[in-house]
Amino acid sequence: MSEEQYAAGRILVVEDSRSVAGWLAGRIEDALGLKALVAGSRAAARQLLEHDGERIVAAVLDLDLPDAPRGEVVGDLVERDIPSVVLTATIEDDLRDQLVGAGVCDYILKDAPDAVDSVLRTLQRIHRNRSIGVLVVDDSRSAREYLVHLLSRWGFRCYQSGNGQEALERITSDEDATIRLVLCDQNMPGMDGITLIRELRRRHAAPRLGIIGVSSHGSGLLSARLLKAGADDFLTRPFLEEELSVRVNQNVDLMELLREAREGARRDPLTGLHNRLYLDEIADQLGETARRTRQPLAALVVDLDHFKAINDRLGHFGGDTVLQRVAAQLRETVRRADVLIRSGGEEFFIVTVGIDGPGAWTLAERIRNGIETLELVYEGETVALSASVGVAVLDGGSVEEVLKSADLALYEAKRQGRNRVAGLPAPD
Repeated sequence: MSEEQYAAGRILVVEDSRSVAGWLAGRIEDALGLKALVAGSRAAARQLLEHDGERIVAAVLDLDLPDAPRGEVVGDLVERDIPSVVLTATIEDDLRDQLVGAGVCDYILKDAPDAVDSVLRTLQRIHRNRSIGVLVVDDSRSAREYLVHLLSRWGFRCYQSGNGQEALERITSDEDATIRLVLCDQNMPGMDGITLIRELRRRHAAPRLGIIGVSSHGSGLLSARLLKAGADDFLTRPFLEEELSVRVNQNVDLMELLREAREGARRDPLTGLHNRLYLDEIADQLGETARRTRQPLAALVVDLDHFKAINDRLGHFGGDTVLQRVAAQLRETVRRADVLIRSGGEEFFIVTVGIDGPGAWTLAERIRNGIETLELVYEGETVALSASVGVAVLDGGSVEEVLKSADLALYEAKRQGRNRVAGLPAPD
């Protein structure tokens, strides 16, 4: 299901209390941006399934309905492979076994203080998991398929490998980094789990790939060895199905937090553009790509003219508004493949592979003209802007070298009177 299809999806709420159903539906629509369909009985739920079943992406179910007092509605959803969350007043062991065995994603006590928030978190996880691949590595086909069956309930995209070498090849060929989590059995012929985990961790850091070790012969020593090899967690068979879902989702939650923290550190909070840290991290990759493909490496350094005077006149909030508008203008002007960053203050860098001298000059002039003609009004005052742009293109050079050349060209543009491009012979 594509993002567009999901956005048109529906959440089915089955609850016989109108007030509770309406309130829950409202919270779901506010939090997820998806329309909620409400049914007060099993019969009404079946009608909605017949009419809108293809669009229902998840369901929240009351376990005790007038025409389904023993949770019969659960089967209607599970047999359609619709991820379902059950709201229940009590949870005894036999009921828990019944729900988990039936294939529900989660069950939540109605009287819990954070019951609705728990429902929303679960639905958000189900949505998120649609874009996360999990690779199950085990030499036992039945063990692999059992784990895939359980993980699929939570919406994960599941893949299988029968041995360690096959797993390494699968992840190496995963150019889009779809696989984000590996469940790895310890006892496999050829390459055991510890060896595989060491090799995976050597290639991929924790924010990129999570690893959970699995074994039928668990001990404190084995779990310690797996964790020291680079695993993030460890499961001993036999395990409760709930334990698997909790461990997997907690590990994915942690990876998402790490990725968000790392991404936040590489973003300029004012403009949303990447910053120097991001450029430093990918500089070698950009240079290597240019050398390998024998394409030129170009850099533009863009500096707003007389920005201090603008800041003094409009104040810092006005200056921030100017920077945000210029950043948006630059984002619309450059190609998606170009690297655009705010270097600091009123200065921006653009680094690109595959643009020659005339092409870089044309881009620089387009940027300069776009800033000069930008219509910006702040608190009733029209703000006139201009920018100087330094351009450099190197064949076989590094990002550092091309940026130094572009920076020198920027000073030449300012020396010549600002609001101009400098650094390369102007095309005829």
